[in-house]
Amino acid sequence: MLKKIILCVIVFVYPQFALASGKYLSPLPLPNTEVLNLESKSCNTNCLRDLLRKGQVFSFIANVNKENQNDAIITELNALLSALEISEIPYFMGTQKPFFNIALMFPRKSVGRYSSTTTNVVLSYLLSQKGRFNFEIFDSKTESLEDVEAVLQAIYAKGYRQVIAIVTQEGANAINALDFDMLVFIPTVHKMQLDEAIRTPNVIFGGISYAEQIQELSALNPSVQAVSFYDTSLIGQQMQAYTQEANPNLVYAQSFNLKENPNSSKEIKSLKNILRSTRIFLNTPVTNSSIILSQMTYNDIRPSGVYSTQINYNPSLLSITQERDRANMYVANSIMPLDDLLVENARFLNADLEYNWINYTTAFGIEYFYTRSMPGAKRYFKEKIKEQQVQYDVEILQPTNTRFAPLQ
Repeated sequence: MLKKIILCVIVFVYPQFALASGKYLSPLPLPNTEVLNLESKSCNTNCLRDLLRKGQVFSFIANVNKENQNDAIITELNALLSALEISEIPYFMGTQKPFFNIALMFPRKSVGRYSSTTTNVVLSYLLSQKGRFNFEIFDSKTESLEDVEAVLQAIYAKGYRQVIAIVTQEGANAINALDFDMLVFIPTVHKMQLDEAIRTPNVIFGGISYAEQIQELSALNPSVQAVSFYDTSLIGQQMQAYTQEANPNLVYAQSFNLKENPNSSKEIKSLKNILRSTRIFLNTPVTNSSIILSQMTYNDIRPSGVYSTQINYNPSLLSITQERDRANMYVANSIMPLDDLLVENARFLNADLEYNWINYTTAFGIEYFYTRSMPGAKRYFKEKIKEQQVQYDVEILQPTNTRFAPLQ
């Protein structure tokens, strides 16, 4: 009886001990790494460069201050803080964080379905950082050169120097043709999708690379003949071109779109001899891909393997197809796991960071700008930028009964 009374007192006085189960969040804060400056003498820009040359990275980090930093120093600082997972540095400790200013632009007429979710991604990220910020949305109406130029001028006039642009390839080409004194991040387009080479140093492209994903998929069992189904959209045609280039033994390619050709699904049966024992690339959205898969199952067509890019990395694929439809299916993915709290904060605002790659790349873009302004801020992403393009890893997954599992 005495033991029961003692236990009740402990739970009453220290209720957190009653939650000592793996399914509850720990009341203890997560550890952070901080760097302190114990040096009494000052260090100028040349001194910082000398510390880097000597490999004295912690001394370099500790000595950065308002007087000796420039864009190159901040770039080096950001890279080191990310690699070493350092959360606080002397330059920012004990000072109030400045306002972070960011503009989000999009042509509502052409990317309307992304306007609300990307807005919520930006908000959820900024709220997760718990800093002060100014965030404003600008609608360019269309992606014409004139409209894009006008909205960038309006953004600049309001004092913003950092812009996230949710545009299609048309808008990206327009931005690439303009001269402006701001930094623009385009999360929706890869630089390979531009009509011309990059003209301005003030643009960073955050789109994933379908070409790299198709190359990784094509390396699986490459000696087997390949077949491709593709969407008639611009992206679908580009993926078809990447598939053709990566697979010299592509023996058959066919566009597949039920809206344009309601008999597309019935034509699968007539392709039985062509499809059997081949590698089939599905460069089609989830709905059309599911129809192709189900029709192959119905007509007892057993390919060597079925391959698809980020376009089919979607949980709905698991719900609208049967497990046997997805046998020997491989999906390329460039969305890496993120901090659970960041993902939940985004989900609370109805923004998906686990499967929606445009939301994912938009979040990377906002972090890129945020950590440029506040190098001591927490980092959630590991991707780097090379030659004005974000570099993403590619992993190959297999859609099982309940999830996308890593290739064994």
